[in-house]
Amino acid sequence: MLANREVPANVSLKQMRQEIPYNWKDDDVLWGYMNQFKISASGAGFISPPYTAFWDRIWGATPVEDLPKYKDLYNFTPYIKASIDVTVNLTLSNGFELEGSTAEIRQWLTDWLDEHDFLQTARITLTDELVFGNGEFEICRDKDQNGIIITPPEEWWLKSLDPVHIRVRRDQYGNIFGYIQLLTFPPVAFPAQDIVHYKYGAKSWWYEYSYGTSLLRPLLLIQAYIDSFQRDMATIMAVYTKPMLVIKAGTPERPFTDPQREALQETFAKRGPATDVVVRGDIDVSSMQSMTRQINVDWWIKYLHDQRQAVLGVPKIFLGESEGTNRATADIVMQEYVSRLRMLQENFGDTTETRLFKELVDAKFGKGKEIPHIKWRPIWEPSLAEKAKLLTDLAGRNIIARSEARAQLGFAEALPADLKDTHGTASSSLTEEKS
Repeated sequence: MLANREVPANVSLKQMRQEIPYNWKDDDVLWGYMNQFKISASGAGFISPPYTAFWDRIWGATPVEDLPKYKDLYNFTPYIKASIDVTVNLTLSNGFELEGSTAEIRQWLTDWLDEHDFLQTARITLTDELVFGNGEFEICRDKDQNGIIITPPEEWWLKSLDPVHIRVRRDQYGNIFGYIQLLTFPPVAFPAQDIVHYKYGAKSWWYEYSYGTSLLRPLLLIQAYIDSFQRDMATIMAVYTKPMLVIKAGTPERPFTDPQREALQETFAKRGPATDVVVRGDIDVSSMQSMTRQINVDWWIKYLHDQRQAVLGVPKIFLGESEGTNRATADIVMQEYVSRLRMLQENFGDTTETRLFKELVDAKFGKGKEIPHIKWRPIWEPSLAEKAKLLTDLAGRNIIARSEARAQLGFAEALPADLKDTHGTASSSLTEEKS
């Protein structure tokens, strides 16, 4: 495919001035009102209609999602809840280390995160991010009347917020002016610097630009079918345990009176599963055969489960099911899942560095200092025996030093004084014989 050939910049600007109408910009009052809060380098492209942005700047961009529906899916659907919990736990459970900047800043930041139980806040926020498409927490600190922070960073703390009630206050260019919580009246407004906002699956689209995309959105129809199937199966099972009956009472010569028929009907209506009913000889009772007996539903429920599995992406082994495939296929599935987890880590880590870490480091050490970076620990660790075998082989081939191998196995890099380095002695002897 050929690369785009662009005209010179002066030609492009001349053509825009002469041929593209900007009539609506001729109204200085309207144009000035719309752009009175525009900041530099906002660009010319809109992410929402300018007139809608009048509302968005005050009350926040209106969600197009049924956010309470996502909350119900997570709370009341065991498979979805288990899948999201597994993903969150594997993403965060091994934690991370800090690299870059200075040792003093790294140590202070590490202590702050430990003292404020950041991993617990991270679990809440990442769960919200997957369920709703976005997760937020507030950096709690006191300010004076001029908005200047007066609380030292050691006394700051983090408060998780419910995404169902949080709206992003933005303008038509996508600049974030802050956030607003519509949980109570009057609503609570936050400046942009007080909220750390994580987005999953952000898009260039109107709503998803500022809120991200819920992992559960593709499952709304599929899960509705699964729920409907479960309700239908419950009805069918009730038919089998208490089948529908056709009851013929009386004969043409001696028909039942209305009180007799009503009493008989009430008797059969009250019967339970596996119960006996004694009737008169002039009463004929037969069961209706269920039309669902011959229906094959295995393919349908398998299709629905496969679609849900494709979206959530959690290998079945983590949910207590045998995979049913060979080892090579299972390894590929696991690699793809680990790739998803690493992307989650990168997205979560980048937002944490640029928003939370920067606020903390600037407040403690002054602006302009290098911000430490998050280095995630491995998601999946092999067993000690497998790891020892691999590292021993690498050390024997001089690919890594024995001190590195010992450190990765949890031992001291150097041998204790009371142990003899037999590997080194044997190597020395072999070298002397060759010489």
